[in-house]
Amino acid sequence: MHVAAICGSLRRGSYNRLLLRNAIERAPAGLTFEEVAIRDFPPYDDDLAAEAFPEAVTAAKERIQAADGLLLVTPEYNFGVPGVLKNAVDWLSRPYTDTTLRGRPTGVIGASTGWAGTVRAQMAWRQTFDFLKSPVFEGHAVHVSMAANVFDADGRLVNELLLRDLDTYLALFAEWLERIGCMG
Repeated sequence: MHVAAICGSLRRGSYNRLLLRNAIERAPAGLTFEEVAIRDFPPYDDDLAAEAFPEAVTAAKERIQAADGLLLVTPEYNFGVPGVLKNAVDWLSRPYTDTTLRGRPTGVIGASTGWAGTVRAQMAWRQTFDFLKSPVFEGHAVHVSMAANVFDADGRLVNELLLRDLDTYLALFAEWLERIGCMG
């Protein structure tokens, strides 16, 4: 199974990018991830979309459509979803009949420097993906809190409890994708 993954933080040294890198490295046999970049997405604009979709958006859509599922790795800003990731989802879900996200099996994990570990952002993403008629994996959760303290200098996740959570999540996510039938 091949899963497209989007990191919702553009910052160099992002804890969410580190979490994604750890997920890629720890993926169980038979599960691969490919990061889909969103850095070059312009702010969503219906006028721009009506003219022609930007090349970066079209390329991302193609990579996601070729995948069996989607993984969002989300920060949490101001008790909600990050604007850059919401902007990407808005682009990727247009036009309304587009199947890039609609119905796509999706997982959501995240890291934050606060104590809640992206719980609120992940709940908000469930609402968005419910509207898109996309099943969201609920069999386990990864909410990395106090992220500045759980990665080593090389970006490896070193907290044993979080490593077990990530490994459990990845194994159950792969089983879930297999069970519900992949999109690819």
